[in-house]
Amino acid sequence: MEKPTEKINIQVTRMGNRWIGVLTENDKEIDRMACFLKSDIGWICREMLRWYDKLGGDSAWAKSARKRQTETPKPRGKVLTKIQLTKS
Repeated sequence: MEKPTEKINIQVTRMGNRWIGVLTENDKEIDRMACFLKSDIGWICREMLRWYDKLGGDSAWAKSARKRQTETPKPRGKVLTKIQLTKS
């Protein structure tokens, strides 16, 4: 029996003094967020997955991220959304 494959992926890279996470679906960028503290990487990844699921994305991975978000309600440092990243 073949394992189901996820069509979404998150890749995190370091650029300057920021950590940038990119959510892709079938190699197409869906969302992008950045944080300044390494400890906030998990938070931004869960936040992107949460919004992907809220807006109708079909993924068990994203659905479970909505439940886990209550464990860490706020990031520790400054976080930038996709809109803030495109402005800068």
